[in-house]
Amino acid sequence: MLSFIKALGVGFQPAGLIEVTGSLDQPGRGWYRIYTYRLEEEAWEEPVRYPGESLALTLFNIGACKDEDLGREVLDRIDQMLQHFEMLGFDLILRICYDTEGKGMVREPSLFSQVKKHIAQLAPILKKHANHIYVYQGLLVGSWGEMHESKFLLPQYLKELMETFLRETDGKVKLSVRKPVQYRIAFSEGQERRQIGFFNDGMLGSGTHLGTFAPETAGRGNWKEPWSQEEEIRFMAPLIDEVPYGGEVLMPPMPLAPENILETLRSLRVSYLNSTHDAALLSEWKRTSFEGMPFFTYVGEHLGYRFLVRSVQGKWGKNMELTVTIENSGFGSCYEDVDTVILGRTDEYAALVTLGTLNGNLKDLHGGKTGSYSGTFRTESLTLRDKGARLQILALLRRKRDGRTIHFAQQETECGLLLGYFTK
Repeated sequence: MLSFIKALGVGFQPAGLIEVTGSLDQPGRGWYRIYTYRLEEEAWEEPVRYPGESLALTLFNIGACKDEDLGREVLDRIDQMLQHFEMLGFDLILRICYDTEGKGMVREPSLFSQVKKHIAQLAPILKKHANHIYVYQGLLVGSWGEMHESKFLLPQYLKELMETFLRETDGKVKLSVRKPVQYRIAFSEGQERRQIGFFNDGMLGSGTHLGTFAPETAGRGNWKEPWSQEEEIRFMAPLIDEVPYGGEVLMPPMPLAPENILETLRSLRVSYLNSTHDAALLSEWKRTSFEGMPFFTYVGEHLGYRFLVRSVQGKWGKNMELTVTIENSGFGSCYEDVDTVILGRTDEYAALVTLGTLNGNLKDLHGGKTGSYSGTFRTESLTLRDKGARLQILALLRRKRDGRTIHFAQQETECGLLLGYFTK
């Protein structure tokens, strides 16, 4: 229905907003594949950018240098491969470790001081690529770098490893550790640190996600002990809102209905998942229909953020005023600053004029939440002189640091999402 400013005879007509399904090429969320590189290998696998996948887990095995410093040649090789991923448009889930065969205790350094030195040697490369590192997983130690089966995961080492990483990288790289209890072992209650989140490579694999949580009967116990999933989720929530949560799903011991799986993924605010593992479970998801599509597709669409415009209000006076209500129907969040750019043109073929941005930041709109965003814009270049004249208003989401487009999960034009028209 038109809302008229009587003195000027200009009203606003919202556009029909149609939700779309299918893979959207969105940065900073979604499915990923693993690329594993060993220092002793002469040739490294070339990464491939699959449709709809903007993340890649790059895993560098530095076990060949476990008891020696990382030479310039090694560091340059890692640097060059990271650049290659960036040129393909990937955001990186990065893990550097000593073992990729499940032999963490054998493959890691003899001395704790060598682990810390390796972190310090790698830090300049991590800072150089910080804008493209979505999240850094683990602290070099343990089988597959997953922070289990290591002599350096005792309480006296954990805090020092985390502090060393944050200090050497100047806090520019988001760090995730395997279990929330590892975080609590490192930091006393009331002395928690931000910039640290969690990854979960045992998701759904058992009632405790393969030891990620304690059994449901545990409740909230001692600070330095695992808690039940419900209690751990409450504990992790503020940290997950700052550092992306994700990993791998495994075949559960008992079949789970899609609704139960979604409840878990939503509660954990999952933003990224391995697209090839567990192959048996993912194949089952592809065969299972849910809301008119394969369950695999539905999960993929809702990993991380998924922005939908739910309503638009417009007023035309001395200036143009817009209020746009946006829902994030995804499981998680967008972890970077996002500008909601408002564009205008007097007809479908006229040049677009950038009017400005709406107030607020969609970075802060977490999964399952809805927010209203407003803006007031000058309109000297978009006059409506004649009766029947029409002004299109469009919105475009841009990631602030690199200008990369984030798409609404709605039918967009080539220039953005049509919000509606001002008509005289």
